[in-house]
Amino acid sequence: SCLRAAMSVDLFVDCANEGHPSLERFLEGVADCGQRGHKEALRVIWDCCSCFEDKIESSKIIDLCYRLSVAADVIILPEADAKSIVAKLESEHDTACKALERSLAQGGAGGYVTKETFFNWAETMAPMISSTLSTFMHNLLFHGKWIKHRLNFVLFQRPKLDQHSDIFEASHQPNLFALACTSPSLGGEWHNLYSRQFHGASMNRLQYSILGYKGPTLVVIETDKDDIIGGFFNTKWKKSQDYYGEGSGFLFQLFPTLTVFNATGEDKNFIHLQDGLGFGGTKNMPRLFIPASMEACNAGVMDKTFQTGNLLPDDCLEKFNIKSIEVWGTGGEEAISKGLASRAKQREITDSAILQARVVKDKKPLVGDINLIDTNLYKHREEARGRSDFSVDEQHGGYKLERGQ
Repeated sequence: SCLRAAMSVDLFVDCANEGHPSLERFLEGVADCGQRGHKEALRVIWDCCSCFEDKIESSKIIDLCYRLSVAADVIILPEADAKSIVAKLESEHDTACKALERSLAQGGAGGYVTKETFFNWAETMAPMISSTLSTFMHNLLFHGKWIKHRLNFVLFQRPKLDQHSDIFEASHQPNLFALACTSPSLGGEWHNLYSRQFHGASMNRLQYSILGYKGPTLVVIETDKDDIIGGFFNTKWKKSQDYYGEGSGFLFQLFPTLTVFNATGEDKNFIHLQDGLGFGGTKNMPRLFIPASMEACNAGVMDKTFQTGNLLPDDCLEKFNIKSIEVWGTGGEEAISKGLASRAKQREITDSAILQARVVKDKKPLVGDINLIDTNLYKHREEARGRSDFSVDEQHGGYKLERGQ
């Protein structure tokens, strides 16, 4: 409410008419928060946290960005309960920030990082984190309404799931913020394509749920040790003997530490979907592999398609078992609608092919193919004819052997 009062139209006009010096500085700051690019927004975030110190705690940066993402949503709500929002922030922000804090702190020492470390980390691990500030300022000034001129940043959107998630439940639910920081396609609406809980623990069910879907897709796995890993891809899902996919895809560890393994450009073995589901590596040894049994899965350390690093924490072996696995269509309502339409079309083609295979209009070719006459099925009858102990059984419409007593 204080921020809204400070930005009231009357106060703004009065400052403009009086030529107030703070107004100029304010407008310069607004431009720095987004319209001059993400690096300027990162600089503002750093300055807000550092008080012009050389090193600061990683937790301060992540905490500010998380709160900005919440405030950006709150500021455009017609009515917001301030007490409940503050309570939500206090209860969630610690767990929400841990994966990002640990990720950023890895580049520093003792939990402290330099400005250069922060900038480099944001470029590689969390390219959307600068948009938390830019989006907050945009919503503050324009109340969430789009403006005609082109924005120089992508609006930050917290993920909105259309179905219950076993993985993003309870303590892990706030980690959606960390994922949204990795790609603009992971903000906004999410549509559940597959969930082990709702669709069953079956590779056939998983494949049926995603085959034909075309668009941004998130595969996320929670292991039996509560680690969370997965991959993000923007492609059409299909069964293939060969690898396929695009260079925008990446693998990640989300919990306990956010780590993104982007494409190296050295190889293009992104997705292999056949009997199992594999990412990276080779057909014989994918970097991340879920076999048809969905048991004894593998998460390797290196391959030529993705950057090197541990998908699982350092103290874990490369083998793991699945506690939960989910696949989400992401990218917003339009991308999801197109993806579902693509999946529906693929299912129609598949169902039509199955129906044609079942219905045979002309059965002559089928009889010719079966060729029962030339098989050994009735050969014993021909060989039996002519034997002294072989006679016609008129009573039963067949043949019989007269065996001696």
